[in-house]
Amino acid sequence: MPSNRNAPLPPSFSIEETQALLASFDSLPVRYLNAGRIRRRVLREAAPKRVRRRAASRVLLPLAACLAAILLLFACFPQAAQAVASFFGLSYTPSRYMSTLPESRTPLPSVDEALEAAAPKDGDYYVTLLPDLPRAAELAAYRESAGLKPFSEDDWGWLRDIRPEIAEVLYDGKTLIWNTNLYMTNDHVQSFMKLNGADVDVDQCADALMEDVTYTVEGDPTVYTLNVSGHGITPIFDDSVYTADHVVLYSDFDIDPEQPLPDGVITITQNIRVAENDALGFGETVAIITHTFAFDTTEGNTQSAASNEQIVPLSGETYLSVFDYDMDPEAEFAGTVATKKVSLDGVKLRVLTEYLPTGIRVTITPAEIPADWQPNMSVALLSMTDRTTSNEVLSPGVLAELSINGESGGEASRPDSWGENELVYILPVFPDSYSVKRDITLDLTYAYYETLNGTDQLGGEVFSIEKGTCNMEGTCGMTPLARLTIPVP
Repeated sequence: MPSNRNAPLPPSFSIEETQALLASFDSLPVRYLNAGRIRRRVLREAAPKRVRRRAASRVLLPLAACLAAILLLFACFPQAAQAVASFFGLSYTPSRYMSTLPESRTPLPSVDEALEAAAPKDGDYYVTLLPDLPRAAELAAYRESAGLKPFSEDDWGWLRDIRPEIAEVLYDGKTLIWNTNLYMTNDHVQSFMKLNGADVDVDQCADALMEDVTYTVEGDPTVYTLNVSGHGITPIFDDSVYTADHVVLYSDFDIDPEQPLPDGVITITQNIRVAENDALGFGETVAIITHTFAFDTTEGNTQSAASNEQIVPLSGETYLSVFDYDMDPEAEFAGTVATKKVSLDGVKLRVLTEYLPTGIRVTITPAEIPADWQPNMSVALLSMTDRTTSNEVLSPGVLAELSINGESGGEASRPDSWGENELVYILPVFPDSYSVKRDITLDLTYAYYETLNGTDQLGGEVFSIEKGTCNMEGTCGMTPLARLTIPVP
């Protein structure tokens, strides 16, 4: 396999700039979950050996201008792994299934068959400690400047004994997720769990994230890049933390529609970055684990039925909460939020339905937008929101509710993934249940700000987002958008 060890691409930011960006995210005027995704995106842009797919990623502004640019990115990240979730109604997604330890899952035969079809097989691996990394001097200098203890083989030599094994691969042509088991002594398992709040008595705290991933196809000399979207160590919440001999690294990936995975066996090379404390701190990197494995894409590239596309017109009126970010680094404010009443006449949604072994995938994008709408208005309409633990909606966006054969299938306060002008829902309807689950509808509701940080949004007041610390606290109203009828093969 070709190795990336000796030929890293130049990073976008220095380690100091990367750390400065990451340290500021807790004060960004976005919700916690979005801030987490932004942090991961900055790491993806700042880390070495990263090939960027989107043109916008190639032109990130210098540090002084990064705040406004990053605020625009939060809607573009696929959903990261969640450690614990129930599997009722729309609570199920492939990512939640895979980010739950196998012994804690509610089995789903169609998904488990897809896992078996990938048939992953391990290849070689090696571990590179900090002194041998390409940016060793810069990393060592950062540790000194941050007050961290100098890297020592006595402290971190145990990382050489970590043994990675591919545990399972889930691929359905659209979603690619795999879990890697990292085998080690139980003391070191506890070091990885310390960051997740486990009650353990260990001195060291370690974490791991995916650094970069490439793949090759037999007979093709090209080395292709996979774009990591969600990744992290799966927490252990029970007493098995005191006996476990491995931790699980979850990772999921964007599949570029212009570069789909071919049919057949492909070989993956994954570089796993291990850090002292939180692996979101790139400067605290202490090792890279390089691991190869292969899996078969053939079954995943075969849908249960042909895709369906329908155009759904909207009508009536709604209040629309529109974010307008200022890209000028000299501007006094990062942007504004205003809620305005708009007509939905002339708005049409494109609903693409795909029939996968992991569920029915529904992708909603704009088909037509009125000529007098600004681009950020359609982005505002097809944005995501979520409910709090007290069942409140505190930010604008779309909520969806599933009905199957006239019975509620649950509410999706968050889609499986989302981007600019795109919402993707994975419905828990599998090929083996098509014959009995015939009548499927997805009701869309839009939430908008009524008040925001003391401003009367419905009264026409505009909220200015100050640069720096800014808590977004508001109340929301609701407008029904559309009922989508999902055809079943």
